[in-house]
Amino acid sequence: MDFQLSEEQIALQDVARDFFAEHSGIENARRVLDGLEDLLDPRAELAELGALGLLAGDDDAGTVLDLAVVAEQAGRQLSPSPLVATAGWAVPLLAGLDTPAASGLLADATKGTVALTVAEPGDVALTAAGTLRGTTQPALDGLRGGAVLTLASSEAGPALVLVAADAGQEIVRQQPLDATRGLARITFADTPATVLATGEAATARWARAFDIATVVLAAEDLGTISEAVRRAVAYALEREAFGRPIGGFQAIKHHLVEAYVYEEQLRSLVWLAAWAADARPGEAPLYAAAAAAYAAEGIEHATYTLVHTHGGIGFTWEHDAHLFWRRAKVDRLLLGDVHDRRARVGELALTAVMP
Repeated sequence: MDFQLSEEQIALQDVARDFFAEHSGIENARRVLDGLEDLLDPRAELAELGALGLLAGDDDAGTVLDLAVVAEQAGRQLSPSPLVATAGWAVPLLAGLDTPAASGLLADATKGTVALTVAEPGDVALTAAGTLRGTTQPALDGLRGGAVLTLASSEAGPALVLVAADAGQEIVRQQPLDATRGLARITFADTPATVLATGEAATARWARAFDIATVVLAAEDLGTISEAVRRAVAYALEREAFGRPIGGFQAIKHHLVEAYVYEEQLRSLVWLAAWAADARPGEAPLYAAAAAAYAAEGIEHATYTLVHTHGGIGFTWEHDAHLFWRRAKVDRLLLGDVHDRRARVGELALTAVMP
Protein backbone atom coordinates (compact mmCIF):
# COMPACT_ATOMS: atom_id res chain seq x y z
CA MET A 1 0.00 0.00 0.00
CA ASP A 2 1.57 3.31 -1.16
CA PHE A 3 0.62 6.35 0.91
CA GLN A 4 2.66 8.83 -1.09
CA LEU A 5 0.80 11.48 -3.04
CA SER A 6 1.05 11.35 -6.81
CA GLU A 7 2.69 14.15 -8.77
CA GLU A 8 -0.77 15.37 -9.77
CA GLN A 9 -1.91 15.47 -6.14
CA ILE A 10 1.22 17.35 -5.08
CA ALA A 11 0.50 19.90 -7.81
CA LEU A 12 -3.12 20.08 -6.62
CA GLN A 13 -1.85 20.66 -3.08
CA ASP A 14 0.28 23.59 -4.23
CA VAL A 15 -2.60 25.14 -6.18
CA ALA A 16 -4.96 24.74 -3.21
CA ARG A 17 -2.43 26.28 -0.80
CA ASP A 18 -2.16 29.40 -2.96
CA PHE A 19 -5.90 29.52 -3.56
CA PHE A 20 -6.94 29.52 0.09
CA ALA A 21 -4.22 31.97 1.07
CA GLU A 22 -5.73 34.37 -1.48
CA HIS A 23 -9.46 33.64 -1.05
CA SER A 24 -9.77 33.26 2.70
CA GLY A 25 -6.95 33.75 5.15
CA ILE A 26 -6.82 34.17 8.91
CA GLU A 27 -7.64 37.88 8.72
CA ASN A 28 -10.97 37.07 7.10
CA ALA A 29 -11.81 34.71 9.96
CA ARG A 30 -11.15 37.54 12.41
CA ARG A 31 -13.27 40.07 10.52
CA VAL A 32 -16.20 37.65 10.29
CA LEU A 33 -15.98 36.97 14.04
CA ASP A 34 -15.87 40.72 14.74
CA GLY A 35 -18.97 41.21 12.58
CA LEU A 36 -17.12 43.43 10.12
CA GLU A 37 -17.74 41.19 7.11
CA ASP A 38 -20.30 38.67 5.97
CA LEU A 39 -19.33 35.01 5.69
CA LEU A 40 -17.00 34.66 2.72
CA ASP A 41 -18.21 32.24 0.04
CA PRO A 42 -15.48 31.12 -2.40
CA ARG A 43 -17.64 28.43 -4.02
CA ALA A 44 -17.62 30.01 -7.48
CA GLU A 45 -13.82 30.12 -7.55
CA LEU A 46 -13.61 26.58 -6.11
CA ALA A 47 -15.95 25.40 -8.85
CA GLU A 48 -13.61 26.87 -11.47
CA LEU A 49 -10.80 24.80 -9.95
CA GLY A 50 -13.01 21.72 -10.18
CA ALA A 51 -12.84 21.13 -6.42
CA LEU A 52 -16.60 21.04 -5.81
CA GLY A 53 -17.19 18.34 -8.42
CA LEU A 54 -14.35 15.98 -7.54
CA LEU A 55 -16.85 13.35 -6.31
CA ALA A 56 -19.60 14.00 -8.85
CA GLY A 57 -18.99 10.69 -10.60
CA ASP A 58 -18.06 12.17 -13.98
CA ASP A 59 -15.38 10.64 -16.16
CA ASP A 60 -12.98 13.46 -15.31
CA ALA A 61 -13.89 13.59 -11.61
CA GLY A 62 -11.37 13.00 -8.86
CA THR A 63 -11.09 10.92 -5.72
CA VAL A 64 -11.75 11.35 -2.01
CA LEU A 65 -7.99 11.58 -1.51
CA ASP A 66 -7.85 14.44 -4.03
CA LEU A 67 -10.54 16.25 -2.05
CA ALA A 68 -8.70 15.57 1.23
CA VAL A 69 -5.55 17.14 -0.23
CA VAL A 70 -7.51 20.31 -1.05
CA ALA A 71 -9.34 20.32 2.29
CA GLU A 72 -6.10 20.24 4.26
CA GLN A 73 -5.08 23.54 2.71
CA ALA A 74 -8.49 25.03 3.51
CA GLY A 75 -8.00 24.09 7.15
CA ARG A 76 -4.63 25.85 7.28
CA GLN A 77 -6.37 29.13 6.51
CA LEU A 78 -9.52 28.52 8.60
CA SER A 79 -11.39 28.92 5.35
CA PRO A 80 -15.20 29.14 5.34
CA SER A 81 -15.16 27.03 2.18
CA PRO A 82 -18.03 24.66 1.31
CA LEU A 83 -15.71 21.66 0.92
CA VAL A 84 -17.17 19.61 3.78
CA ALA A 85 -20.85 20.51 3.35
CA THR A 86 -20.98 20.59 -0.45
CA ALA A 87 -18.05 18.75 -2.06
CA GLY A 88 -17.69 16.09 0.64
CA TRP A 89 -21.30 15.56 1.70
CA ALA A 90 -23.96 16.96 -0.65
CA VAL A 91 -22.27 15.89 -3.90
CA PRO A 92 -21.84 12.23 -2.85
CA LEU A 93 -25.47 12.24 -1.69
CA LEU A 94 -26.67 13.47 -5.08
CA ALA A 95 -24.26 11.68 -7.41
CA GLY A 96 -25.90 8.78 -9.21
CA LEU A 97 -29.48 9.67 -8.27
CA ASP A 98 -31.60 9.37 -11.39
CA THR A 99 -34.13 12.10 -10.70
CA PRO A 100 -34.41 15.53 -12.38
CA ALA A 101 -34.30 17.33 -9.02
CA ALA A 102 -31.11 15.55 -7.93
CA SER A 103 -29.27 15.78 -11.25
CA GLY A 104 -30.15 19.46 -11.66
CA LEU A 105 -29.04 20.33 -8.14
CA LEU A 106 -25.83 18.30 -8.56
CA ALA A 107 -24.96 20.23 -11.71
CA ASP A 108 -25.60 23.57 -10.01
CA ALA A 109 -23.62 22.54 -6.92
CA THR A 110 -20.54 21.54 -8.90
CA LYS A 111 -20.74 24.80 -10.86
CA GLY A 112 -20.88 26.77 -7.63
CA THR A 113 -24.12 28.50 -8.57
CA VAL A 114 -26.17 27.27 -5.60
CA ALA A 115 -25.56 27.09 -1.86
CA LEU A 116 -26.22 23.71 -0.28
CA THR A 117 -26.64 22.58 3.31
CA VAL A 118 -26.69 18.99 4.53
CA ALA A 119 -28.28 18.79 7.96
CA GLU A 120 -28.34 15.90 10.41
CA PRO A 121 -32.06 15.42 10.94
CA GLY A 122 -32.64 15.82 14.67
CA ASP A 123 -36.40 15.24 14.97
CA VAL A 124 -37.27 15.96 11.32
CA ALA A 125 -40.18 13.87 10.01
CA LEU A 126 -41.81 13.56 6.61
CA THR A 127 -45.61 13.75 6.78
CA ALA A 128 -48.07 11.81 4.66
CA ALA A 129 -48.69 15.02 2.74
CA GLY A 130 -45.03 15.19 1.68
CA THR A 131 -44.04 18.08 3.94
CA LEU A 132 -41.41 18.27 6.68
CA ARG A 133 -41.80 19.03 10.37
CA GLY A 134 -39.11 19.35 13.01
CA THR A 135 -35.68 20.87 13.59
CA THR A 136 -32.27 19.73 12.38
CA GLN A 137 -29.02 19.53 14.29
CA PRO A 138 -26.72 22.57 13.83
CA ALA A 139 -25.75 22.41 10.16
CA LEU A 140 -22.55 23.48 8.45
CA ASP A 141 -23.21 26.41 6.10
CA GLY A 142 -26.76 26.60 7.40
CA LEU A 143 -26.54 30.39 7.51
CA ARG A 144 -26.04 30.59 3.76
CA GLY A 145 -29.77 29.98 3.28
CA GLY A 146 -29.36 27.47 0.48
CA ALA A 147 -31.17 24.28 -0.42
CA VAL A 148 -31.23 21.66 2.35
CA LEU A 149 -30.65 17.91 2.18
CA THR A 150 -31.57 15.79 5.19
CA LEU A 151 -32.63 12.28 6.16
CA ALA A 152 -36.16 12.41 7.53
CA SER A 153 -38.16 9.74 9.28
CA SER A 154 -41.55 8.68 7.94
CA GLU A 155 -44.12 5.94 8.37
CA ALA A 156 -42.60 4.17 5.35
CA GLY A 157 -39.03 4.43 6.71
CA PRO A 158 -36.11 6.83 6.24
CA ALA A 159 -36.30 9.26 3.34
CA LEU A 160 -33.58 11.40 1.77
CA VAL A 161 -35.31 14.71 1.08
CA LEU A 162 -34.50 18.00 -0.60
CA VAL A 163 -35.92 21.34 0.51
CA ALA A 164 -35.59 24.28 -1.86
CA ALA A 165 -33.87 27.44 -0.65
CA ASP A 166 -37.09 29.45 -0.71
CA ALA A 167 -39.46 26.83 0.73
CA GLY A 168 -40.10 28.75 3.94
CA GLN A 169 -37.85 26.98 6.44
CA GLU A 170 -36.69 28.96 9.46
CA ILE A 171 -32.92 29.39 9.89
CA VAL A 172 -31.77 29.88 13.49
CA ARG A 173 -28.22 31.13 13.87
CA GLN A 174 -26.08 29.28 16.43
CA GLN A 175 -23.63 30.94 18.80
CA PRO A 176 -20.73 31.82 16.48
CA LEU A 177 -17.84 30.39 18.48
CA ASP A 178 -16.23 29.86 15.08
CA ALA A 179 -18.11 32.23 12.79
CA THR A 180 -16.53 30.77 9.64
CA ARG A 181 -18.55 27.53 9.99
CA GLY A 182 -21.88 29.31 9.49
CA LEU A 183 -23.74 27.00 11.85
CA ALA A 184 -27.53 27.17 12.00
CA ARG A 185 -30.43 24.97 13.01
CA ILE A 186 -33.16 24.69 10.38
CA THR A 187 -36.77 24.37 11.44
CA PHE A 188 -39.51 23.03 9.18
CA ALA A 189 -43.21 23.65 9.72
CA ASP A 190 -45.12 21.75 7.02
CA THR A 191 -42.37 22.76 4.60
CA PRO A 192 -42.66 21.33 1.06
CA ALA A 193 -39.97 18.74 0.27
CA THR A 194 -38.90 16.52 -2.61
CA VAL A 195 -38.15 12.88 -1.82
CA LEU A 196 -34.96 11.69 -3.56
CA ALA A 197 -34.60 8.19 -2.10
CA THR A 198 -36.30 6.01 0.51
CA GLY A 199 -35.67 2.97 2.68
CA GLU A 200 -32.37 1.12 2.60
CA ALA A 201 -31.25 3.00 -0.50
CA ALA A 202 -31.59 6.29 1.38
CA THR A 203 -29.80 5.10 4.53
CA ALA A 204 -26.95 3.48 2.57
CA ARG A 205 -26.43 6.62 0.52
CA TRP A 206 -26.54 8.77 3.66
CA ALA A 207 -24.07 6.54 5.51
CA ARG A 208 -21.49 6.59 2.71
CA ALA A 209 -21.77 10.37 2.22
CA PHE A 210 -21.51 10.90 5.98
CA ASP A 211 -18.28 8.86 6.11
CA ILE A 212 -16.79 10.89 3.25
CA ALA A 213 -17.78 14.14 4.96
CA THR A 214 -16.04 13.06 8.16
CA VAL A 215 -12.86 12.30 6.20
CA VAL A 216 -12.96 15.74 4.57
CA LEU A 217 -13.57 17.37 7.96
CA ALA A 218 -10.62 15.43 9.41
CA ALA A 219 -8.50 16.63 6.48
CA GLU A 220 -9.42 20.24 7.21
CA ASP A 221 -8.56 19.68 10.86
CA LEU A 222 -5.21 18.23 9.78
CA GLY A 223 -4.47 21.51 8.02
CA THR A 224 -5.49 23.50 11.09
CA ILE A 225 -3.27 21.34 13.31
CA SER A 226 -0.36 21.71 10.89
CA GLU A 227 -0.63 25.50 10.84
CA ALA A 228 -1.04 25.67 14.64
CA VAL A 229 2.11 23.58 15.09
CA ARG A 230 4.04 25.71 12.59
CA ARG A 231 3.07 28.93 14.34
CA ALA A 232 3.81 27.56 17.81
CA VAL A 233 7.25 26.24 16.81
CA ALA A 234 8.15 29.50 15.07
CA TYR A 235 7.32 31.51 18.19
CA ALA A 236 9.10 29.04 20.49
CA LEU A 237 12.28 29.50 18.45
CA GLU A 238 11.94 33.29 18.42
CA ARG A 239 10.85 34.10 21.97
CA GLU A 240 13.59 34.03 24.60
CA ALA A 241 13.46 33.67 28.38
CA PHE A 242 16.44 33.48 30.73
CA GLY A 243 18.74 33.97 27.76
CA ARG A 244 17.53 31.06 25.62
CA PRO A 245 14.63 30.27 23.23
CA ILE A 246 11.60 29.01 25.14
CA GLY A 247 11.42 26.03 22.79
CA GLY A 248 14.39 24.61 24.67
CA PHE A 249 12.41 24.22 27.88
CA GLN A 250 10.89 20.78 28.43
CA ALA A 251 7.49 22.12 29.48
CA ILE A 252 7.08 23.66 26.02
CA LYS A 253 9.15 21.21 23.99
CA HIS A 254 7.09 18.20 25.04
CA HIS A 255 3.78 19.85 24.11
CA LEU A 256 5.16 20.87 20.72
CA VAL A 257 6.44 17.37 20.00
CA GLU A 258 3.14 15.81 21.01
CA ALA A 259 1.24 18.21 18.74
CA TYR A 260 3.58 17.32 15.87
CA VAL A 261 2.99 13.60 16.50
CA TYR A 262 -0.76 14.21 16.29
CA GLU A 263 -0.22 15.96 12.96
CA GLU A 264 1.85 13.21 11.38
CA GLN A 265 -0.27 10.34 12.64
CA LEU A 266 -3.47 12.07 11.60
CA ARG A 267 -2.07 12.61 8.12
CA SER A 268 -1.59 8.84 7.76
CA LEU A 269 -5.10 8.18 9.08
CA VAL A 270 -6.70 10.73 6.76
CA TRP A 271 -4.91 9.35 3.72
CA LEU A 272 -5.83 5.79 4.73
CA ALA A 273 -9.50 6.71 5.23
CA ALA A 274 -9.62 8.61 1.93
CA TRP A 275 -7.91 5.74 0.09
CA ALA A 276 -10.36 3.25 1.59
CA ALA A 277 -13.33 5.39 0.53
CA ASP A 278 -12.00 5.21 -3.03
CA ALA A 279 -10.64 1.65 -3.17
CA ARG A 280 -12.20 -0.37 -0.32
CA PRO A 281 -15.57 1.15 0.58
CA GLY A 282 -16.32 -1.70 2.97
CA GLU A 283 -13.43 -0.60 5.20
CA ALA A 284 -14.11 3.12 4.86
CA PRO A 285 -16.53 3.50 7.83
CA LEU A 286 -13.95 2.21 10.32
CA TYR A 287 -11.09 4.33 9.01
CA ALA A 288 -13.30 7.42 8.65
CA ALA A 289 -14.44 7.13 12.26
CA ALA A 290 -10.85 6.60 13.43
CA ALA A 291 -9.61 9.64 11.51
CA ALA A 292 -12.47 11.76 12.87
CA ALA A 293 -11.84 10.68 16.47
CA TYR A 294 -8.11 11.31 16.25
CA ALA A 295 -8.68 14.66 14.52
CA ALA A 296 -10.91 15.80 17.40
CA GLU A 297 -8.19 14.99 19.92
CA GLY A 298 -5.35 16.37 17.81
CA ILE A 299 -6.91 19.71 16.93
CA GLU A 300 -7.76 20.40 20.56
CA HIS A 301 -4.23 19.61 21.74
CA ALA A 302 -2.49 21.51 18.93
CA THR A 303 -4.55 24.69 19.33
CA TYR A 304 -4.21 24.54 23.13
CA THR A 305 -0.44 24.28 22.61
CA LEU A 306 -0.50 27.25 20.22
CA VAL A 307 -2.26 29.44 22.79
CA HIS A 308 -0.09 28.42 25.73
CA THR A 309 3.21 28.60 23.85
CA HIS A 310 2.52 32.29 23.26
CA GLY A 311 1.97 32.85 26.97
CA GLY A 312 -0.08 35.89 27.99
CA ILE A 313 -0.33 37.33 24.49
CA GLY A 314 -1.81 34.05 23.24
CA PHE A 315 -4.89 34.65 25.41
CA THR A 316 -5.62 38.11 23.99
CA TRP A 317 -8.33 38.95 21.48
CA GLU A 318 -5.78 40.73 19.29
CA HIS A 319 -3.69 37.60 18.73
CA ASP A 320 -4.73 35.02 16.14
CA ALA A 321 -4.26 32.00 18.41
CA HIS A 322 -7.84 32.03 19.66
CA LEU A 323 -9.15 31.78 16.09
CA PHE A 324 -7.53 28.34 15.81
CA TRP A 325 -8.80 27.41 19.29
CA ARG A 326 -12.32 28.39 18.23
CA ARG A 327 -12.14 26.17 15.15
CA ALA A 328 -11.06 23.27 17.36
CA LYS A 329 -13.90 23.75 19.83
CA VAL A 330 -16.48 23.64 17.03
CA ASP A 331 -14.98 20.92 14.83
CA ARG A 332 -14.55 18.43 17.66
CA LEU A 333 -18.34 18.41 18.01
CA LEU A 334 -19.28 18.37 14.32
CA LEU A 335 -20.65 15.15 12.82
CA GLY A 336 -20.66 13.50 16.24
CA ASP A 337 -18.42 14.31 19.19
CA VAL A 338 -15.19 12.50 20.03
CA HIS A 339 -16.99 9.99 22.26
CA ASP A 340 -19.42 9.07 19.47
CA ARG A 341 -16.51 8.63 17.09
CA ARG A 342 -14.56 6.41 19.48
CA ALA A 343 -17.64 4.30 20.16
CA ARG A 344 -18.15 3.85 16.42
CA VAL A 345 -14.54 2.77 15.98
CA GLY A 346 -15.01 0.16 18.71
CA GLU A 347 -18.27 -1.14 17.28
CA LEU A 348 -16.90 -1.42 13.74
CA ALA A 349 -13.65 -3.01 14.91
CA LEU A 350 -15.52 -5.63 16.93
CA THR A 351 -17.84 -6.33 14.01
CA ALA A 352 -14.84 -6.89 11.76
CA VAL A 353 -13.26 -9.30 14.24
CA MET A 354 -16.46 -11.08 15.28
CA PRO A 355 -18.98 -10.86 12.44
